[in-house]
Amino acid sequence: QKLYNHLYKVRFRMTKEKVITNPKTLVEIELKNAGFNIDSIKVPKRVFLLADDIYYKMLEKEYGIYKYPLGGKLYVFKNNHQIGFIKSQMCSPGIATQAEDLIAGGVRELIHIGFAGGITSDVKIGNVIITDGAYNDTAVAGLYGYNSDFLDTTKSLTNEIEQLFIENHMQIHRGKHWTTDAGYHETWEQIINYRSKQALCVEMEGVGLFTIAKYRNCSATAVYIITDVITENGWSLGWNGKKIDKVVSKIVDIIYNSTNQFILRK
Repeated sequence: QKLYNHLYKVRFRMTKEKVITNPKTLVEIELKNAGFNIDSIKVPKRVFLLADDIYYKMLEKEYGIYKYPLGGKLYVFKNNHQIGFIKSQMCSPGIATQAEDLIAGGVRELIHIGFAGGITSDVKIGNVIITDGAYNDTAVAGLYGYNSDFLDTTKSLTNEIEQLFIENHMQIHRGKHWTTDAGYHETWEQIINYRSKQALCVEMEGVGLFTIAKYRNCSATAVYIITDVITENGWSLGWNGKKIDKVVSKIVDIIYNSTNQFILRK
């Protein structure tokens, strides 16, 4: 009887903890309602998730063709339909849900190109950060069972993007960063703490994306354009000039011109 009771409790606990939703179920319905069969469509295996201004610059240059309602409006590049781009959702819960949808549809590699705030004097407005991972100051990772304070990127994918930028003479910084859920609530205590851990910048999506990539056994990395910097001299904003727009335009061109070289890793 004791053994029976123990087994019952274990089974009940396992049932309670089982995830009862599956993103593929909803994705399949949404595609079907738009006239697509999830089993027959050709979804790009690599997708760039682009922050607002970067996404609009890509559309302005007419580099893509709209393809599917998957995770939003999913485009493929004109010169390589194996690679796509989409407007990224904001904050870790938003980009995590978007990543779930994209992966459920068949995407295997996710690359976020976003904006971030520098937190060290070595990082300037207009600089580009390629991240090795993010310190977690969000809720998403823990809800998916990742209780570590750091979520790393996929090293091979990060190395590939770094090499791409170097070959195209894009000056970069590579290192760790910090993801927060509170975009207007950075404190000096936090900044000093993350500086001591060699974090270069702060943003709001990284941990959400990296969590889902790990959970679904896919690849992910991220690149950030520095739009503002917090130092002992105050908070400096860079949106009042053309420096950021020039960097955005160059990165968009680099991505598009590189799509012919794309080979999906197994």
